[in-house]
Amino acid sequence: MTRPSRSRSASISTSTSISASGRRAAALAFAAALCSLAGTAAAQPVDKITIGIYAPSVEFGAAQARLAYVQGIARAIEQATGIRTEAQSYANLIVLKKDAVDFAIVDGVCYATNLGWRLLATANIGGGTTRPWALYSSAGDTMQELKGKKLAYIATGCNDAGFIDNAMLESEVDPAFFGARSGKPDLTAAIAEVASYKAAQAVFAPVGTARGLTKLFDTGAVPNPAFVDVNSKLPASLVERVAASVQSFGGAGAIAGWSKPSREIYTALAARMGKVVKTGVLAASEPVRIDARDALIDPPSLRDSAVVDIRHHFVRPAGGRME
Repeated sequence: MTRPSRSRSASISTSTSISASGRRAAALAFAAALCSLAGTAAAQPVDKITIGIYAPSVEFGAAQARLAYVQGIARAIEQATGIRTEAQSYANLIVLKKDAVDFAIVDGVCYATNLGWRLLATANIGGGTTRPWALYSSAGDTMQELKGKKLAYIATGCNDAGFIDNAMLESEVDPAFFGARSGKPDLTAAIAEVASYKAAQAVFAPVGTARGLTKLFDTGAVPNPAFVDVNSKLPASLVERVAASVQSFGGAGAIAGWSKPSREIYTALAARMGKVVKTGVLAASEPVRIDARDALIDPPSLRDSAVVDIRHHFVRPAGGRME
């Protein structure tokens, strides 16, 4: 009676073992299928690249010129990669982000506030990757003459207050110093607000761009626009080919060319855009030590001819003590 029982138990055990092995095999097969599908999806070729531009601090002169420039870069990328490449110019960074472009040319201030994007190239303007900026005025040649006046600025939407109050004015001027602030869509419009329309009396601009206005003081260097990888999911080899084609793009006009990425200039600007609270420094004074010779009095020489000349007389100071 016990032998059949053991045989049945062994049979059940074997059946359970086979069932567990089957489940494990099925799970492994399912995982392999998922990996295969993922690999197939990753291997799908890229059939289109989109390039956007938002660079309001660059003097393109007109929206058509800005669009024409980015279209030229798109053609260069398409020729280098063999992939259809489209270009679009944007009036603000919010829409550029919403459209989910693959790559973008963004203003230096905007990249300084979006450092998570991978930097692929830095624009060359005026022979460098940065430009010196200054405060220009139409209402006098001193800062005090601007108190209560209106300031025109480029409204990038990329921490404009931090750029003006901290990066440009080094946290030295109260935000209420200017009576009002007028945000304009680009550099040309901001300068015209002061120089032509007379609707504002001051503007921050790259040195040499605000013709006809008085430069009050330099405010430091600001990095030029950055070419960045916005998508971050494209194949690395494709991104490298895009970066190489941009760095070799000469073009013409407001942006003379592109250099290899220089992230440090943008991180430095990001640091300057933070408020700095300055306090006085108290230094411990050094103790004053008096040399014993400073306590000696050198009286006039005696003029009595009967007395031997004495060059110096040492006199004990009143109430003093010499040791």
